[in-house]
Amino acid sequence: MILAAGMGTRLQPLTFVRPKVMIPVRGTPVLEFWMERLRLCGFGSAILNAYHLKEKLVETVSGKDWPVRLDVRTEPQLLGTGGGIRTALDSFGSEPFTVINGDIVCDAPLDELYARHVKSGTEVSLLLHDYPEFNNVAVDRDGSVLGFGEEAERLCSGQNGVRKLAFTGIHFINPSALLEFSPGVPRDILDIYRVLIARGKPPAAMFSPGLFWREMGSVESYSSLTAELGSVEVDSLPPLHTGRSVWLHPEATVAEETVLKGTVIAGRGVRVGRDVRLENVILWDNVEVEDGSRLQNCIVADGIRVSGNHAGKIFVPESQ
Repeated sequence: MILAAGMGTRLQPLTFVRPKVMIPVRGTPVLEFWMERLRLCGFGSAILNAYHLKEKLVETVSGKDWPVRLDVRTEPQLLGTGGGIRTALDSFGSEPFTVINGDIVCDAPLDELYARHVKSGTEVSLLLHDYPEFNNVAVDRDGSVLGFGEEAERLCSGQNGVRKLAFTGIHFINPSALLEFSPGVPRDILDIYRVLIARGKPPAAMFSPGLFWREMGSVESYSSLTAELGSVEVDSLPPLHTGRSVWLHPEATVAEETVLKGTVIAGRGVRVGRDVRLENVILWDNVEVEDGSRLQNCIVADGIRVSGNHAGKIFVPESQ
């Protein structure tokens, strides 16, 4: 299951234009990345929950031939991570299933981790790693998850052998762990995990050495990820276009005299005029940059026409 129902508040105004899971990472929507990742790891089907811009998401999903069968579950109200997972539980039968946050890019070997979870016999396994900016999960020496957020802070300061790590947003869950919770009720999945902890059945910490993991839940992290992927190994995260600072879609048209500096991404149908200078710019699909324009540290959403000199701006349709 890929969690995609959230409002994407930290990515506004970009999420006024596209749901977060369809935000393009160097020209490839993050959903396409995860669908290809699932295929490579041997998964046969996926569920996507939708609330924010759900009509647009359903239309996009239904109009594409995916490498893995994909079904969309729309939510009449925003159910949160726990409520969304619980409501989709009937799709998984009695088998353990994998949950992935829709705003991350990660090279986790999902097939290997899934097999480890099944073999462990635990109800829930959480993929954790050491990422200081987001370290807020308390884990003991035995690899049991003891708490999140503020309680994790207290536990780490008061108990030897307890350390803080970061949750990747990748979980492996046995349906039996969630059956007692009513479907259709909004709740956070971490609150469900807190119930398991209180009952002495805590989630197990799981690790994958050498993990590449980045979140793209804010405009800043999205821009940073776009730039960083230009310096990692070429095509190391297929189908993302990595290893090149500049990436131009084959159907983008850029005048020969255009100056491109830093990270420049141009999506499908982009047209860049003469005497244009672009520095650290992300152009989504069907963008037009008029002759003589200068853009620096800008993001331009689908279908926008830009002219003039701009720095540090995000362009979305006026109606948004």
